Amino acid sequence: MQHQECQPVLGNENTAFLVYLARRDVQGGDGSHFVLQAKNKETGALAAAKVIETKSEDELEDYMVEIEILATCNHRHIVKLLGAFYWDGKLWIMIEFCPGGAVDATMLELDRGLTEPQIQVICRQMLEALHYLHSKKIIHRDLKAGNVLLTQDGDIKLGELPGTGTGQALARPSSSSLGGRPMAPEVVMCETMKDTPYDYKADIWSLGITLIEMAQIEPPHHELNPMRVLLKIAKSDPPTLSCPSKWSLEFRDFLKTALDKNPETRPSAAQLLEHPFVSKVTSNRALRELVAEAKAEVMEEIEDSRDEVEDDDSSESASPPGKHKRDPSEASQLSFDGEKPPDSSLAKAVNGPVRTGKETTDGQSDKGKPDIISQPGQLGNSAERDKQPRPGSKERKSIGERPESSHLENFMEEKLANGSLDPPAPFPGSRSKGDSDSGSTSASESMDLTISLSADLSLNRESGSISLKDSRMHKKTLKRTRKFVVDGVEVSVTTSKIISEDEKKDEEMRFLRRQELRELRLLQKEEHRNQAQLNSKHQLQLEQMLRRFEQEMTTKKKFYDTELENLERQQKQQIEKMEQDHSLRRREEAKRIRLEQERDHVKFLEQLKQMKKEVKNEVEKLPRQQRKGNMKVKMDDFAQKKQTMEQEFLAKQKEDLELAMKNITAQNKKEICDKERECLNKKQQLMRDREACIWDLEEHQQQEKHQLVKQQLKDQYFLQRHELLRKHEKEREQMQRYNQRMLEQLKIRQQQEKARLPKIQRSEGKTRMAMYKKSLHIHSSGSASEQREKIKQFAQQEEKRQKAERLHQQQKHETQMKDMQAQCESNTNELQQLQNEKCHLLIEHETQKLKSLDENHNQHMKEWRDKLRPRKKALEDELNQKKREQEMFFKLSEEADGQMPASPTKHAKFVPFSSAESS
Repeated sequence: MQHQECQPVLGNENTAFLVYLARRDVQGGDGSHFVLQAKNKETGALAAAKVIETKSEDELEDYMVEIEILATCNHRHIVKLLGAFYWDGKLWIMIEFCPGGAVDATMLELDRGLTEPQIQVICRQMLEALHYLHSKKIIHRDLKAGNVLLTQDGDIKLGELPGTGTGQALARPSSSSLGGRPMAPEVVMCETMKDTPYDYKADIWSLGITLIEMAQIEPPHHELNPMRVLLKIAKSDPPTLSCPSKWSLEFRDFLKTALDKNPETRPSAAQLLEHPFVSKVTSNRALRELVAEAKAEVMEEIEDSRDEVEDDDSSESASPPGKHKRDPSEASQLSFDGEKPPDSSLAKAVNGPVRTGKETTDGQSDKGKPDIISQPGQLGNSAERDKQPRPGSKERKSIGERPESSHLENFMEEKLANGSLDPPAPFPGSRSKGDSDSGSTSASESMDLTISLSADLSLNRESGSISLKDSRMHKKTLKRTRKFVVDGVEVSVTTSKIISEDEKKDEEMRFLRRQELRELRLLQKEEHRNQAQLNSKHQLQLEQMLRRFEQEMTTKKKFYDTELENLERQQKQQIEKMEQDHSLRRREEAKRIRLEQERDHVKFLEQLKQMKKEVKNEVEKLPRQQRKGNMKVKMDDFAQKKQTMEQEFLAKQKEDLELAMKNITAQNKKEICDKERECLNKKQQLMRDREACIWDLEEHQQQEKHQLVKQQLKDQYFLQRHELLRKHEKEREQMQRYNQRMLEQLKIRQQQEKARLPKIQRSEGKTRMAMYKKSLHIHSSGSASEQREKIKQFAQQEEKRQKAERLHQQQKHETQMKDMQAQCESNTNELQQLQNEKCHLLIEHETQKLKSLDENHNQHMKEWRDKLRPRKKALEDELNQKKREQEMFFKLSEEADGQMPASPTKHAKFVPFSSAESS
């Protein structure tokens, strides 16, 4: 076997695998990955290698979520991650290998759905796995039969975990289940309302749909276009089983409980584990039998017993029966993503599959499903199975057949019992008009027979039942015999089915359906990438805006803080300069006053000297004998007076000096107080300007942020509309192709019917003519010429009848074509209506979101303005308090100055500046 060694990039040498490139099991529904079988080089353990081609790092990041979730999950019913590698431009995800393959592939391999015991075991184990995932806040979001894998031991494992990562209880819309089958109604609504999250209850809905798929091979609404399914999910009642009577009441009740359109009342996985349908499951024997049967050795036998179809120019002979043995089937481990078309292997012929042996008792032999000899629900009864008779040739009457066909067969056998003409194949159809007159021998009764036969055959063609030609063409039967061992007991199962000529068409339809799903998945993947890029862009814009807001606010505050510091520094410098000027002025004024006082004092002393001279002169004017006594008295008085006057003069000078100094000090204090008041007013005004600027900036920033968020919301909805229009265009294109295929298939079928009708008419004409001649021979009446005339009339009647049949077929084809065109137009109109509703709903939702955003912004601005008033009041109160404190300080300072002399070197006290940021 060809193999190539994969060098590990993520991991170590112990996790290196040998990948067998020859084993390409399955390709992803979107064409993005394929799965190979891998084998560990050292341990020999098998693994499934999911190989994903990644073109960029962004695509690689998309798959990291799945890797992280798989790495954190450790449960017996969830596939385990064995390793992850990036090599040769591809991401290799090594996961646990499940030999049993996927459930959907197993059903296709066995050509039937699962039995109820098998569904019970799978349901029980799926609920256990979901309970584990939901407890870790992980939503699977892609539950379907293709993601339920079977092990050799009869257990299931959930694969393909694209769900929400750990820690998220709610989820946004994702790329899960594009076909729409397992999607819950709340998930469907997310297509137009992206901000509406859903929770783990969506997995419960998908579980119910998956159980229906396992019971019926196909999920509900599988025959519809994928986009029409979304409309069904959103507007119709929850789906149910097509044949409820075949299933137990507990199963039907379980589906009814799980498929609740209201997620609030829908039960959880833990609650469903207590449901009677799964609570009593203790063994997985049913699944072990299923895996053994699917992996069993298959013996195929083809029986081709087609009768010869006589023609005027050629005849067809039956081919000999073929018999061959093929290898045990291997169902793929990972099934195709998306929707599966109807099974091409199911019998399409209206006569149904050939049934052999004992009737099955599990209620699974529905229309289009092969019959099984033994009872699938009771595979353990090997003794009974071994006693089953070999397949015979007994045919099972199909659903489309009328029960009266057996009467017609009996009638024909009676009519032709003694003739040489072999009886033709049974004519399914209505009861013959001549049924009660089979013993009549008149010619009119013979005509009644031919008319009755004509009516029967014509009616058969009108009702779409099988014709003579059809009955001969659908005699090819495929028998499959499977032999396998369960618990040491050998079991043999034989199935029979009609090989349909439409298998190629079904396979083509399956391929086209996969292509459509792939196109939609690629669109959705691109949409998610564009959405992620837009979200990243918006997040970056918001972060940049917030950083700019913070920088603007910091710049404004820093500017005003700097202005306040400069103002305070200037004030301090001015006050210090005023103090210095005051000291200098005091010294100069004191010096000037002292000089003046010294001059005045000198003058005063001169005056005293003059006064002394005057006193002496007055004494000298007295007689000589009086002079001596008066001189002494006068001089003593003068000395005393001089001392008093000098003291008064000096005191007056000192008082004048002190008064002048006090006036200068008071004037200087007044100037300093005025300057401090002026500076305080400037600081407070600057603080007001600072806070007003901050408030204006806050308001502007909130308005700008609102406009940005509003524009981002518009961008989001613009992208949604753009992606929705692209998706709608793709849907219309697919619908157009679908309608074109339906019309082409109808044309081909009509052409085949039109080409087959002359052959059928010739064969029928020969048969009817032979029957008529035989009836004339049996009831010989009249001469040979009369018989020839009757035969001629019969031939003319046959020609008219065949012409009428051809005309009727043409009219029927025209009616079918008109109906098909009307149906195609109806499909297109329905799709257009659905798309218009989606667009209208998206526009309405955008309008509501924008309106809600504006209302929230207005409410926020109102609350902000309401909170702004107390902030302004608090600022004014603080500024007024500082003014009062300053005035109180000045008042106390004046009172202190009134009690003690002012010091020439005393400096004014400054009011410290405190920032109003906190306000």
